[in-house]
Amino acid sequence: MIWAGAEGCRVRDEDGREYLDLSGGFGVAALGHSNPKIRAAIAAQPVMHALGDLAEAEVTVRLRERLGRPAKLGVTGEDAVEIALRTALLATGKAGIVAFEGAYHGTGLLALAATGFERFREPFAAWLPGPVHRFPYGEDPGPLPGDAGCVIVEPVQGRAGARVPPDGFLARLRERCDEAGALLLADEIYCGLGRTGALWRSGELADVLCTGKALGGGLPLSAALFRPGLERVWELGPEDVYTHTHTGNPLACAAALVVLDEVPSLLERVTAAGERFKAAGWHGVGLMRARPGDADEALRRGVIVIPAGEDGSLISATPPLTISDAEIDEALRRLS
Repeated sequence: MIWAGAEGCRVRDEDGREYLDLSGGFGVAALGHSNPKIRAAIAAQPVMHALGDLAEAEVTVRLRERLGRPAKLGVTGEDAVEIALRTALLATGKAGIVAFEGAYHGTGLLALAATGFERFREPFAAWLPGPVHRFPYGEDPGPLPGDAGCVIVEPVQGRAGARVPPDGFLARLRERCDEAGALLLADEIYCGLGRTGALWRSGELADVLCTGKALGGGLPLSAALFRPGLERVWELGPEDVYTHTHTGNPLACAAALVVLDEVPSLLERVTAAGERFKAAGWHGVGLMRARPGDADEALRRGVIVIPAGEDGSLISATPPLTISDAEIDEALRRLS
């Protein structure tokens, strides 16, 4: 399928057929496809590209201020995870990673090592960093291994199919990290920025919070947000030892400012819209939902969803946070 156009919650293919998009482009289009405020913010930028960590555009500086925590910017969500994991090593001197079954953190080698999907890891097993200690998601891992420098966790698992842990799970992980002198890393790349009805699902618990996907409003942008003071572990010399040519891209940062301005006003709406999915048998929270199904069959019925679940038996819905009740009902009718 080739997308020829997209607006709001609807996508048009090269043959002119229209689909309701319950994927939101993997959760990226939080404000809908081709959002006019985002398009206008991008068009208004006087600088298209700066020099990353050497010279930032004014809009990138404004984004850093708006994020509210010290931040290291990336391009992809996997960048943010990589930054978080490396931060733990720099801060603790310990290379061990505590991760969870069903986790998805990205496909770069370090993020892949923490990912719980064996089918992704197996072809590259010989190159994967470690050690990684893997535990069942939602369960107290107990006292952390002696070599553990961090615990990395999705507050709600995305690729595994909108898996919500028991109440108190994240707080218990915070306690385990405090006991062991380890960092708590919250991967909110999928579940953050309002998708679950809260701006950040992990609140203030994490030492490093990873965000991406929706942050750039459709353009590639991610960030690792640090507990104040922790960012200083990256002061390793005159040059930044983890950077990209497109770090802090001005166009993406302009879009992110719109996202950060608009999402807080949608949080109550996200919770209410999620109840419509819940009533139709979709588990999860907010607008991060899943149920058994076939993504190919959904596409034939004119609805875009994403295959999910460790065995691929689920379909997930992460639509734009702006989706209307009428659009939800139409999509659910097509899928019924």
